[in-house]
Amino acid sequence: MAKNKALEEIKNQLDQGIQEVMTSKKFQEWLKFLSSFHNYSFNNTILIYMQSPQATLVKGFNEWKKDGRFVKKGAKAIKILAPLIRKKKEDNSKNQEGKKEIYGFRYVNIFDVSSTEGKELPDADAVKKLKGGGEWEKSLLKEWIEKIEIPVRFEDTGEANGYFHLVNNYIAIHEERDTTQQLKTLIHEYAHYLLHAKGAKFEKEGKRMKEAQAEAVAYVVMNRFGYDTGQYSFGYIAGWSRDLNIMKQIGADIVKCSHQIIEMLNKPMRKDVTA
Repeated sequence: MAKNKALEEIKNQLDQGIQEVMTSKKFQEWLKFLSSFHNYSFNNTILIYMQSPQATLVKGFNEWKKDGRFVKKGAKAIKILAPLIRKKKEDNSKNQEGKKEIYGFRYVNIFDVSSTEGKELPDADAVKKLKGGGEWEKSLLKEWIEKIEIPVRFEDTGEANGYFHLVNNYIAIHEERDTTQQLKTLIHEYAHYLLHAKGAKFEKEGKRMKEAQAEAVAYVVMNRFGYDTGQYSFGYIAGWSRDLNIMKQIGADIVKCSHQIIEMLNKPMRKDVTA
């Protein structure tokens, strides 16, 4: 009974957290927070943020132990949801063989790195603060363009920084913008491709919603790579619905899309094999 009550409290906290974050200025803070937790589900990013907004790296007690670090005595746990999974019941269908299903959730305790002590951790995920449009940015832009699976063109796009061409399926970037702006525009337009192309989940949404979604994803991805576009992005992101269920879905897709792009950009470049 105690576990059920605790689980219910977490779910209530989740709904309250979504309502609070997605319909207030906290949305801006959550997006920045999300850049470090893009591999967690939307629900769990909200739960982590509401309980520990300063968190940077979280793991379970035993996972920290494997890293040679130990949770400090009296440290407060962060409670998140973990799915309960079981094999699907037999229904005499070959297609169901070996398939699993989620039949509920339980809460698990995790701890931020600040609540642990022990072996020093490698600084591989540290964000390098980068500014301007120097040679590094030019190299990064070239690499990202090669990793994105649709064509990218540089042209005079007028007042706009760029656009995604829905019919011909390519991204156009303003040829005279500085490289940092071109990086952000590339991610913004690529998010349009993933979320709003023909047949995509949000194809039928209105322009205002589409632009807010794409810019939210661009902000998360750019922040992950060390660029704070907040001054530009947060003025752009507006007009969100106050319906809780819509917020849950939109938030989940921002998380999913950001994660997809970050993972793709983090992959090493393929080297051509020569005979």
